[in-house]
Amino acid sequence: MTNTIITPATTADSTTITPEARTRTFLYRFAGSLLIAGPALTFAGMLTSPPQDGPGTADYIESLTRDDTMTQVSAMFLHYSNMLTGVGLLVVPLLVRGARGRVLTLIGTLTAVLTMLNISGAVKDDWWRMELGNTLPMDVAVQISDAVDASALLSPWRDVAMLGFLGLLLLYVGLARSGVLGWWATGVYVLALIGMFTVPVSLTLVYGLVFTGLFAPLAVVGVRAIRRARLA
Repeated sequence: MTNTIITPATTADSTTITPEARTRTFLYRFAGSLLIAGPALTFAGMLTSPPQDGPGTADYIESLTRDDTMTQVSAMFLHYSNMLTGVGLLVVPLLVRGARGRVLTLIGTLTAVLTMLNISGAVKDDWWRMELGNTLPMDVAVQISDAVDASALLSPWRDVAMLGFLGLLLLYVGLARSGVLGWWATGVYVLALIGMFTVPVSLTLVYGLVFTGLFAPLAVVGVRAIRRARLA
């Protein structure tokens, strides 16, 4: 009598990657890369921003006319930093496991995404203000610029940016509560937010570093998302 080893006709391959898993892996990696690129482009945009002597309208317009090329390069960097960050943020709620911090992360993410995508086109201001400064006397350029800023429905559109500040704060708190990020991220954000209102805009490099600090923790979130792709 001989021993017979019976094997199943078909066996499940535990290494098989389903189409759904491939999609999740791609999205984690893609969005994670955007979250890393976004803060980098923000810093590049601030670093190439023409120096501004003061916070006034005339100071702003005059700075834009100093170097037309750098003004446009800076605006492009800032435009795409907002676009990439806004799209990349959509993956953040998927990093939260369990209920702790989930609601705060979701609300913060949606609010921040709305703001980033909403203000991405605001950098077009740099082009038309630059042209005003190049073609008109400064007092006339300031008058037109201030008149545009005073438009009744422009202010509510720009005020959405304030929601973005709140959204990022809620996002960082939610990620800290869920364990995706440490509480250091919230601390960095709060310090950067305070710095935005205390550091003079004339200190271009310092102000750029402070502003980038608002988004710097998102680069770490991007790394977390890319690592999560291995588990997807």
